[in-house]
Amino acid sequence: MGHRKYTIILIEVISASFIIKLIFIFKYGNSINLASDDLNYIKSAVLLLKKGMFTYSSPNEPTVFIMPLFPYFLAGVFRVFGSGLVGLQAVRIIQAAFSCLTIYLIFLTAKYLFDLKIALLSSIFVAFYIPGIVTTGYILTETVFTTLLILLLYLSLKFSHHPTYPRFIILGLVWALATMMRPTIGLYPVLLFVYLLIRFRCKPVRLIKYGLVMALPFIIVMSPWWIRNYSEFGEFIPLSASAGNPMLQGTYINYIQTPENVTYYKLGRNAYETNKIEIDVAKKRMSEGFKNDFTGYLYWYTLGKTKYLWSGPFYWQRYFGISYKLVLAYHSVILLGFAGIFMLNRKKLLKLMLPLCIMLYFNIIHCFYMAFDRYAFPLIPILSILAACFWINVYNFIKGPGKKAEAVSSDAV
Repeated sequence: MGHRKYTIILIEVISASFIIKLIFIFKYGNSINLASDDLNYIKSAVLLLKKGMFTYSSPNEPTVFIMPLFPYFLAGVFRVFGSGLVGLQAVRIIQAAFSCLTIYLIFLTAKYLFDLKIALLSSIFVAFYIPGIVTTGYILTETVFTTLLILLLYLSLKFSHHPTYPRFIILGLVWALATMMRPTIGLYPVLLFVYLLIRFRCKPVRLIKYGLVMALPFIIVMSPWWIRNYSEFGEFIPLSASAGNPMLQGTYINYIQTPENVTYYKLGRNAYETNKIEIDVAKKRMSEGFKNDFTGYLYWYTLGKTKYLWSGPFYWQRYFGISYKLVLAYHSVILLGFAGIFMLNRKKLLKLMLPLCIMLYFNIIHCFYMAFDRYAFPLIPILSILAACFWINVYNFIKGPGKKAEAVSSDAV
């Protein structure tokens, strides 16, 4: 099958996925909600338009609980279409377009890492992954952040072969936008530079130069946020200040809180002060937990939370009559991408070092704080590439031994 045939199929896949998402959006409308973070994002955007104040859950209190890009994105859409049903549907349609861009970026990334067969199958996995369809309807950061994350990954892989200062300026801009959407990606350059150092033997002096160039657009994009935070709270807050509650919730094994194990504490005068208190309480609970039950806490902060992060799909409400069990079965097909890692030779593992490090990085971050299926959602497209590798190699193994090497060893760029 030639390149043109793959392109045609890819266009059909993306078009079908987009149509399904539009049908979903128009069928369910505003019933697509979790009545939690999504409502707070909407309130934040509306108040931003009406009062010019950046808030979150409390309408009269400035916030650093979230990063500002998503509320500003919503506010921009609401300014044009209003904040009622039309405006919310406009946001959902735009998010559906972002999700289709993610499909295309995954195709390009998988093509770079493997070959056209794996690229096409991985894009199919992403296109029809039910949580990926449903999440376009939620007014949450997941969809847009996933696109920015995969864009950052793809550009990093492509630019690493022939790095230039203008290319690192572009990477710095995408990194800044992703960070303004979700702060967990803030340490991304560390992963990139380790990848450049190990795979391409990039000299430390050159890495420092690339780092400075990459930091320039990051600082330019982030500086208004830093200035605003200092003006409102009197101290330098580089990202967000919302780690306290998830960090505290993560100290309870299996997230079980009982009258016997719960820790009570006084709330601060505002959300920012409460966040600091919760961090202190969480640190104390962690210290006591590891001291009193080292093995139990070690398991919980490693394998226990990892299981919560990956084992289930982000599918909390039933749509189109599709059961959770069916979505879980699809999710399990993609989870076999972890098995696909063991099918790779050393050369291919080195080539996949950056996407693997991204998954490991997020796993470690969420194990330290709080881990559940929603937080793994942006990583599913990356895992889908490995799943496509696994299933194509299984198919080739069944068809004949000569096919396996062909699929794995291809280095098409």
